[in-house]
Amino acid sequence: MKNAWQANSGMSTISREPVLSKTTERGENDRLEYAVSSMQGYRANMEDAHAAVGDLDVSTATSFFGVYDGHGGPAVSMFCAKHFHLEVQKHPHFNDSLRIAVESAFFRMDQMMMTEEGRRELFEYSPANNANTNSTVKDMLLGCACVNVKRRPGPADVGSTACVALIRGNQIIVGNAGDCRCVISRNGQATVLTTDHKPSVPAERRRIENAGRSVVVTGGAGRIDGGIAVSRSIGDMRYKSNSRLTPALQALTCSPEIRVENITDETEFLVMACDGVWDVVLNQGLVEIIRNNMKSGMDLGKNCEAILDMCVEPPQPSVDNMTILLVRFKHKAPAAPDPSRADDGPHGKRKSKASMELGVMDNPNKAAPPTASAKAKPRRSF
Repeated sequence: MKNAWQANSGMSTISREPVLSKTTERGENDRLEYAVSSMQGYRANMEDAHAAVGDLDVSTATSFFGVYDGHGGPAVSMFCAKHFHLEVQKHPHFNDSLRIAVESAFFRMDQMMMTEEGRRELFEYSPANNANTNSTVKDMLLGCACVNVKRRPGPADVGSTACVALIRGNQIIVGNAGDCRCVISRNGQATVLTTDHKPSVPAERRRIENAGRSVVVTGGAGRIDGGIAVSRSIGDMRYKSNSRLTPALQALTCSPEIRVENITDETEFLVMACDGVWDVVLNQGLVEIIRNNMKSGMDLGKNCEAILDMCVEPPQPSVDNMTILLVRFKHKAPAAPDPSRADDGPHGKRKSKASMELGVMDNPNKAAPPTASAKAKPRRSF
């Protein structure tokens, strides 16, 4: 890890010792159970934020989950955690097209932060308002957080990647801008529902160059003009200044990738995490660890916390903030045959109508014992 302890990413310096305390939330309803846990880790500040709303809308049985990975400060990630799901719910197509509502909410975040009210709220979230922040860092934060309204309103050098998942009926609607990642487990096999939006990805590079910017490789990563290392995010308005282009075509865009996935009986759980987690574990490895922990009886909150602890273990720990969100789907198992009802035909006994409609909630602790691969730690990618 070259110069790891003296490195600086935006406004977040890296400390010698990690902050291991965690913030963990849990919840459930009759369709799913969820938990989310965050840890500051080796960063000097916590810039991640999240939102978990099991019952966003009861009438449509809609749940919302979002992970926001801030950079340059926590202002934009905190803004998204407060407003994003509400903007989805307010959208005229919330009831008939979640895809449209989710896509619109990404653009709404940029629009809302460029208003006077939005800028005031961002300022309140800035570490510059923290009495424990020294004066030099305060001046830096105040200088970069927002710019003059007449020049370029809104957050200039502070932003956030965003990955959200809405669950309604038998569908998962995922929206992603940046390098947070969403993965589902089907019978123990990882399926990735998002793309990591990096400047070096050919399609992203073409948009960046068409917008008049360049991709420069610095420190082994492609960066827009040698700066930011993601190609899609909310905020970061200094990369969205080409007046000839729509927001979707800017060098750095908030335009999300949207994916709709069906929930089947084989769909066990969904996991979303920021890149601080995915930097040190692979998709399949993380799925196996989660399944193994579930089968051993570990609840979802402890499962999330155990993964965060694992990610800061030597010899190559993650040096980023980390947030992980886990959703387990509750499936109804078919009822056992009713021995009091028999069919005289060639098929033998048949379930009664009542027994066919009766189901019990799935219990993950009764699953088969973990395989050898599930017992092992996931491979780590460095």
